[in-house]
Amino acid sequence: MISRIFSVGFLFVTTFLLVITMVFINVSAAATADTTQQDNHYYQQKHLNECPAHYYQNQNPQIINNKPLEIYYLCFSGFAIGYSADAKIALWSAEHLTADRIEQAGLLERKDNFHAEQRLPIHIQATLHDYKKQPYDRGHLSPNGDMATTEQQYDSFSLANIVPQNPDNNRKTWRSIESRTRYLTLKYNEAYVVTGPAFIGKNVKKINQKILVPTHLYKAIYIPSLNQAGVYFAPNDDSQYLEVISLEELALRTGIHAMPSVPINVQQIAMPLPTDGLDANLNNPAKNQTNVEDYEIFGFFINLLLEAFKWLISLPKS
Repeated sequence: MISRIFSVGFLFVTTFLLVITMVFINVSAAATADTTQQDNHYYQQKHLNECPAHYYQNQNPQIINNKPLEIYYLCFSGFAIGYSADAKIALWSAEHLTADRIEQAGLLERKDNFHAEQRLPIHIQATLHDYKKQPYDRGHLSPNGDMATTEQQYDSFSLANIVPQNPDNNRKTWRSIESRTRYLTLKYNEAYVVTGPAFIGKNVKKINQKILVPTHLYKAIYIPSLNQAGVYFAPNDDSQYLEVISLEELALRTGIHAMPSVPINVQQIAMPLPTDGLDANLNNPAKNQTNVEDYEIFGFFINLLLEAFKWLISLPKS
């Protein structure tokens, strides 16, 4: 009888302690999540105070899922990023492009200078070693070709602005997208751009067992003079497949509002971004624009000659 009472008592005490432990764990987890969200909010506001120029109406992209994420907000001379401690890459890189900036960028020679981002805690930094002997390029989010000064150019090679990218995607599809973005900036004088990775599906790969490899990449573009926006969206592979989608669709696919200050009605409609007509190998958009003008002038003279020929043959024969 005594042993039975002891067994029941022991079971009761064990169950009680287990319940208390579970409650403590849940409370601790909730407190940690709240602390993470509070820290993110604090650093986000600090970031916006230091780095307002790169975001449309001083609003950085917003994560719309409920999972607490540890994000490091970094401001650079030519762009701003939100770096994920979990993914070990940036979730976005934002730029404010102007025609003057693009013209200045076209005068700079590329100087590769990939480097770890020392402002990040060392345990979440991507390193040069992480990318060695990997089947991926070190792909820029905010590209070197957008950078108008040597400081901006150096910053663009920070590994905080780099993602593991399929070589064909980086050197063909994405290079062409970057050229088109600069072309649009020159044409309309100004553009806000947010570039980032997407992780779709459950089979997301890692390099060196720590850096997530994007399944897709996006480049969101807003043209203030048109009050229109669109997004290039492409798989991170060699298919050269490309979609143009709306900001709203991007948020549904990725869980990120890339440009929360853009009017809702603009976010719902995809601007018809150019998907052909520009050679991906022509990295200087100013040169692209010159080529277009040359063809227009050539066409004018051809038409003029044709009209002159028609006039000659219409003259009465003597």
